[in-house]
Amino acid sequence: MKFAVKNGKIKGIEGGGDMIRPGKWQYGAAAYLFSANLFVFGSSTVVFAVLWHIALVTSSGAWMTYASLAGALPALLVAPFAGVWADRCRRNWLIMGSASGVSAATFALALVYLSHSHELWLLLAISAIRSVGNGLQTPAANALLPQLVPKDQVTRMNGLNQIVQSAMLLVSPLLAGYILSDLGMIWIFIVDAGTALLAVLSLATIRVAKVSTAAPERHAIVGGLRYVGRVPALTAFLLFTVVAFILIAPSSQLSTLYVNRTFGHGVWNLTFNELAWTAGASLGGFYIALHQHLPDKIRVIAVGMAGSGLAFAAMGLHDPFWLYLFFMFVSGIFYPILTAAQTIYIQETVAPAMMGRVFSLWQILSTGIYPIAMLGYGPLADQIPISEVFIVTGLLLVATAWGFDVRLHRLG
Repeated sequence: MKFAVKNGKIKGIEGGGDMIRPGKWQYGAAAYLFSANLFVFGSSTVVFAVLWHIALVTSSGAWMTYASLAGALPALLVAPFAGVWADRCRRNWLIMGSASGVSAATFALALVYLSHSHELWLLLAISAIRSVGNGLQTPAANALLPQLVPKDQVTRMNGLNQIVQSAMLLVSPLLAGYILSDLGMIWIFIVDAGTALLAVLSLATIRVAKVSTAAPERHAIVGGLRYVGRVPALTAFLLFTVVAFILIAPSSQLSTLYVNRTFGHGVWNLTFNELAWTAGASLGGFYIALHQHLPDKIRVIAVGMAGSGLAFAAMGLHDPFWLYLFFMFVSGIFYPILTAAQTIYIQETVAPAMMGRVFSLWQILSTGIYPIAMLGYGPLADQIPISEVFIVTGLLLVATAWGFDVRLHRLG
């Protein structure tokens, strides 16, 4: 049987057996969480394996810049169109189609890499393909959740999603480290293909109504920008997002290289680095899940920025590896609080018919800013110690948090 989900309620589709009573939204939410986090698990396993292999082979800031560009620039380019499609198409089918295509293309390129040349540019191509899929899926996935659950459950479900996602990110680096050390890289891509298949089958069990049935306007992307421009608080929110994520970029993109250079080569050092972050992220997600409603999302976002900044600055101090891991753990706590509160802010303040486009803008101005930032940070990491970059950007992020809190509260 299939299910139609509309306005937080699941209704049975004709010809499919027993009807699901209105208000039984939990099935749709469970299918969403299961599929979304299977996508995260498979994709993160591939990303960790590719990034670690490049870092271990090259130990180069320039190559980390190439990897960052390949992993984020395609998503940045496709995101504006993805937001429009998310507002015009059935969002679950958009996610399923992009995920299936990306997994198939990834596996094909992996076979070429493993059986022939072992050229690093093929790994960059794999990252680029996955980035396209991420750019297509993210706006649709973020906009889909409010369709599946009642409004008073949006915050709690975002928190639960963060917890499950953190658990997946806790397991995936362990799996990536084990496979790279003992089994060989081909198994990374087999795991990715298997998880993608299960996720698509899960998402196929719900049928989501289109949010808008009107003909798409000629300049839909520009319409999204105009919508944001008409709301001063939303404009300021996105501008501060740009600044914050430019400052987050070094700790996100250069931590692998920093560990490799500072604490020694080895897959398991990189694994512990990811485990520390994801263990903290699970606690941050648990904090969000405890709240049915965040009374002051702006303050929560500011605290997430400031806490992340202090942790990043402390990571740059010359300390033993275990102390570095502790501050990486702390940064993991604050990051999901920051991003979940931002997601909830958009979900609760933006009109449903514009939500896909606003989420695509948020994606461009947050994680999509990484490749542009890395054009500066990557070469800089080959000229000065990465620790100094962490300290300076971390302290600037604290200052940005203060400015964000003051400005957004003034705008109401």
